Amino acid sequence: MKKTLLAAALLAATSYATAASNVTLYGVLDAGVTVSKLHGDSTKVQMSNGNWMGNRWGIKGSEDLGNGNSVFFKLEQGFKLSNGNEASEGKAFSREAALGLSGTWGTVAFGRFGGLSSDCGTYSILGGAPYTTSFQTIGSMYSAFYLTNRYNNSIIYLTPEYNGFQGSFMYSNGRDSDENKWSYNQHYYGAGLTYGNGPLKADLIYEALDYKGKADKNKTTQLLNLGASYDFGAFTLYGAYEYAMHAPLPGVEFDTKTAEGKALENKYNNGKANDYHAFALSASTNALGGEVMLQTQFAFGKNKNASEPDKENKFNSFSMGAAYFYHFSKRTLMYTQAAWGTAGKALKHNTDDLRGWNATVGMTHTF
Repeated sequence: MKKTLLAAALLAATSYATAASNVTLYGVLDAGVTVSKLHGDSTKVQMSNGNWMGNRWGIKGSEDLGNGNSVFFKLEQGFKLSNGNEASEGKAFSREAALGLSGTWGTVAFGRFGGLSSDCGTYSILGGAPYTTSFQTIGSMYSAFYLTNRYNNSIIYLTPEYNGFQGSFMYSNGRDSDENKWSYNQHYYGAGLTYGNGPLKADLIYEALDYKGKADKNKTTQLLNLGASYDFGAFTLYGAYEYAMHAPLPGVEFDTKTAEGKALENKYNNGKANDYHAFALSASTNALGGEVMLQTQFAFGKNKNASEPDKENKFNSFSMGAAYFYHFSKRTLMYTQAAWGTAGKALKHNTDDLRGWNATVGMTHTF
């Protein structure tokens, strides 16, 4: 009798624990081969990581607190499948680290996660393109749009959904560190609204990044993004627009190890930086037993720092890409993608990052 009561008690306790909380181990493995050529450079053949989805493993869980409330956490680490290295050196959970509460009143979370337009993690609401920032810079939104990143010391609040509308509000008390006094930390502010009801999806995002405490006294970067998609049944049409103020050049990394690279970095990515417009027009459809996606993006703008005789102020860029996905199962797919891009004026004279082509074939498996 005692053994029966003990077994019943253990079974009840186990059942309660299972119902009250859960923990899940999950991950993504994504690798392929990319052939690429930038203007003025040699053709490269490389094993590429995280082409469609970034390689990661993570732990997430939640506990029911009753009355419609729950506490949740998510810890996610990125890595490179080709060599096993961590994606961001020195960070145990570089992709996301969050602890939060949710209920009928909305959701609040604290930790490190992507900004609203980052296309990174749980809280990004960026839309307006079928594969947004996947694959190489040439052919993705990175070649034309200035998109935010993952930030430390962050807090986010999501409103309840109402008739398809939901609001998002995010703040970082120090994108890298908040150990200095508030006026010396570099902050992030974001506010967004999404709509999803039937075939129409849309998002509107405003973000600001200040540079308090930075010696260069950069002007605050401000970003306004609008994205939308409409499912016509036979195909889905996408569109996106960004107005960037005092923002670094999109898709360009200057080599600051050289004197020329430092000068270009100061000219185009510091001080007043650049104002520009970016656009994307894309489509996707089910075909050839899988999915076909076409994505284009274009940007034009002007540097806002003082004009110099040997430095071009205006710039533009254009890229286009196409991808095909074939699903072997719900968790495994293969993909192939190719893209071509060009750039003009300042982006033509000072960098080759956006002038060239690439092609990738690979596979993704989730668990």
